[in-house]
Amino acid sequence: MYFNVNTINATHFENMSSAKGGLAQELEPLPAMVSRLFLSVFICITGLVGNIAVCVVTCCMRKRSAVSSYIFNLAIADLGILAVCYPLTIVKSNDPLHWPLGMFFCKVIYPLSDIFYGASISSIVAIALDRYRAIVLSMRAQTSLKAVKWLIFLIWFCSFIIIVLPLFFVMEYIEDPSRGTIDCTPQWPSVFSMQIYVSCLTLFFYVIPLSAILWCYRKIAHQILQSKKLHKKILYQLSRRRILQHRQTQRNRDENSKALKILVPIVALFAITMLPFHVFRLCLVFVPNVVRRLPYPWLVFNVFTILLLGNSSLNPVIYSLVSAEFRQNMKRALRMQWYLLRSSASKTSTASFSKTSDEYGPNKRTTYITTTV
Repeated sequence: MYFNVNTINATHFENMSSAKGGLAQELEPLPAMVSRLFLSVFICITGLVGNIAVCVVTCCMRKRSAVSSYIFNLAIADLGILAVCYPLTIVKSNDPLHWPLGMFFCKVIYPLSDIFYGASISSIVAIALDRYRAIVLSMRAQTSLKAVKWLIFLIWFCSFIIIVLPLFFVMEYIEDPSRGTIDCTPQWPSVFSMQIYVSCLTLFFYVIPLSAILWCYRKIAHQILQSKKLHKKILYQLSRRRILQHRQTQRNRDENSKALKILVPIVALFAITMLPFHVFRLCLVFVPNVVRRLPYPWLVFNVFTILLLGNSSLNPVIYSLVSAEFRQNMKRALRMQWYLLRSSASKTSTASFSKTSDEYGPNKRTTYITTTV
């Protein structure tokens, strides 16, 4: 499970005593725990406000496009991570061997909450593929909303099948009156089955998505650079009179440069915030001795979990940077300026982050990045 500490329970906790004032304090210093909780609350509140604003903005749009639908789906998934997944993790991490929420939450809600994580990552990939289709392949025709809805359904369905379904068969609610513990943890049939599960999660929800995003944005960056070179060549060949007629082209080229700079933090955010947690989890199941040697494994785990929270909280910030209009509507939503928000959304095309132009003929198609969503 993504925000789950059960693997640590199986490989580490059983070999440690609680003689130093409690298990959690033994694995994480109290000052670090307090600082971590304050930072987590701040990140969660920021992320909740930002993602709710994204939902409001996209819902106010009269005509929703494919990319705005994916952004809405991303915001819903991130809200689930911040409002459902992480609170359950806090409950578990505060006292790993005393689950307070009962059997139903343990065997159903706790594993089901991880579906939000898969949906969030898959939505980011869907946005990248949509931008590749629109910018690199220069496809003017938008994806039909019916196809978008089916794709979003597929995102949630695959997340459920790959992440959640296996956990339904292994989650156990274990009461031990002799030790006074109540544990909520997966009981895998074998170490190998747990290794297969964790490896599949890393492959399908980090390696493949990151590879797809890098490939799409590399192609987009190449297309933008080629477009800039083509503009320079055409403007050089035009007369001064024609140059005056192509000032709009120059402005669009400037937008290309801005969009190219935005692609870098999008990829970097995904890669940096996800990598430490996946590496740590792989170490837990393949080389647990490495984790046992850490002085405060709980602290390391929680730091990497906060990075995952940061990804869900920063997604609204990163994607709003792509569109000046979207950013303005975000501000109106945060200020509760509903009339201005509805008016702006009604006038704004929700087409996408890009459009194509055949201004220079079918063999000289150029790609522009606009600032409207």
